[in-house]
Amino acid sequence: MSLAVAITPTAGLAVASATSAPVQAADVAAIATQVLADVEAATEALVPSPETSPLTAMVSEAATRQESLAPLLADLQVAVNAPALPADIRTTAAQILATQTPLGPGVTADQLQASAQRSGVFFEASLAAAAQSEAAPASLPQDIKALLLQLTNELAPLLEGPAQLHDQPASNAAPRTTASARLAADRPAPPIAGGATAGQPPAQTSIEPDAHVETLARTLQQEAQGALARVQLSQAASVERSGEPARWLFELPIATPDGTAIAQFEISRDGKGPGAPAAEPSWRARFSVNVSPSGPIHADVMLGKGRARITLMAEDADARQALEAGRGELAVALADDQSPDVAVRIVGGAPAPAPQPAGQLLDRRS
Repeated sequence: MSLAVAITPTAGLAVASATSAPVQAADVAAIATQVLADVEAATEALVPSPETSPLTAMVSEAATRQESLAPLLADLQVAVNAPALPADIRTTAAQILATQTPLGPGVTADQLQASAQRSGVFFEASLAAAAQSEAAPASLPQDIKALLLQLTNELAPLLEGPAQLHDQPASNAAPRTTASARLAADRPAPPIAGGATAGQPPAQTSIEPDAHVETLARTLQQEAQGALARVQLSQAASVERSGEPARWLFELPIATPDGTAIAQFEISRDGKGPGAPAAEPSWRARFSVNVSPSGPIHADVMLGKGRARITLMAEDADARQALEAGRGELAVALADDQSPDVAVRIVGGAPAPAPQPAGQLLDRRS
């Protein structure tokens, strides 16, 4: 029912007469009473919209603030040596930097598992497990979300009062990229359950170690809050949904010679029932990295009973050729007693983005 249909014509006539000729105070009161009564009746006749769930409200708010962890990690490399920052903040900065996973042939499955457990997505689950047992989980002190919360709390006392302008560049100096400008541009797409994964390259630092303490604190606080919002979105994307396979979406900082990049992972369990053929995959892992010189690389790994199917996708032509040259060697290296049947496929391009449900996220980057 529309609001125009619900309001009776008497209200419109009364308002029109009130604006065309002088009226007495009693008439004005009668007109106001009639209009209020008509509006109240129309409001009651309208069908109320369903209330927004807490999860939807959190996603909507976090999507406007989320930012890659890479800019914060780049600036924390400077912050650990900034004499203006208190010692506890520099200690927390060093702890966050220590969560990086080395990128190289020596990385093990146990290292990746430990990194996934402290990615922040399982923070509340770890807290619940700690509450039920006397010993806290080993990953809890190094959990990225816990450390980001600790950092924001430690920075808060340095940010009391209105923002002040410090460290203005000289007129002949090239302006540095500020945190706010970088947040508005090159912001990665929010994590979406079932969506295409995308790695984030290392970021450049935006602060100097001798900057004013307020400049350091405000920049780090903004970046930490953006990284926290992104962890929240990954947690929301990992919530189990009826009729869909269980999945866990998380991101890991990886150390590269050019700085700290961010790898995005999604691990899902096959949603097929117990009657599915044994040859069908039971687990799927998708992940993406974006490091120099190969550029964006995407992997899709499907594991079933006795077999593994791996698809590697390279957006750079030279990287695709390099992967193709080592395809056979990779297949042999991945084969083991549990998965003797291994097939590796190399393709070019980028994963197609999955269609997003309407009414949840608004693209504000353009």
